[in-house]
Amino acid sequence: MKYISIINTGINNLKSIIGALNYLGFQTKVTNDKNIIMNSSALILPGVGSFPAGMEKLKSSGLEKTIKNFFKKGKPILAICLGFQMLFSSSNEFKNTKGLNLLDGKVKSLKDLKTSKLVPNLGWNNLNFKKNKNNNLFKDIDVRPSIYFIHSYYVEVKDKKYITSTIDFGGKKVATSIQYKNLFGVQFHPEKSGLNGLKIIQNFLNKIS
Repeated sequence: MKYISIINTGINNLKSIIGALNYLGFQTKVTNDKNIIMNSSALILPGVGSFPAGMEKLKSSGLEKTIKNFFKKGKPILAICLGFQMLFSSSNEFKNTKGLNLLDGKVKSLKDLKTSKLVPNLGWNNLNFKKNKNNNLFKDIDVRPSIYFIHSYYVEVKDKKYITSTIDFGGKKVATSIQYKNLFGVQFHPEKSGLNGLKIIQNFLNKIS
């Protein structure tokens, strides 16, 4: 039977994402067992908390290598919030910390943008996304959907062609999702974003072969 592995780093709040996947009819396994993960149909990397703590959990449990091996196999990965940030090269949250480096980019504080907006970015915001057949996560999604965010840091993505959505944050454009081969990442929380969020998750699950 096909199932979705959800990585358990010990700092995640997983109830919402499990509920969303079960609602959509998919079996889930919350695990950090590399064999269970590698045999799954898709992988979800959620995360809350700080970048250094998240990466330490991945490294100490051997999950850093497992995630990279899963990516190399070509099976779909969805990374959410802190999980999204950890896909990139490094973060300056508290200290300079290396990420998974699956994509080139740096995680920086929203305060560095020097806008009048409050940090953290908490609550609902309208997404701007590229509407084309190759932008898989946003297929059949309403224009500028309202999506739920909670974050104090953002990713400065080096190669802009992988960015699939943005928000306006005090007049500055902030990347909120990427698509790179079998890798999908979102800064927002689709599992807490109502019907549009469920559709985004369903679009990801449609990539399972």
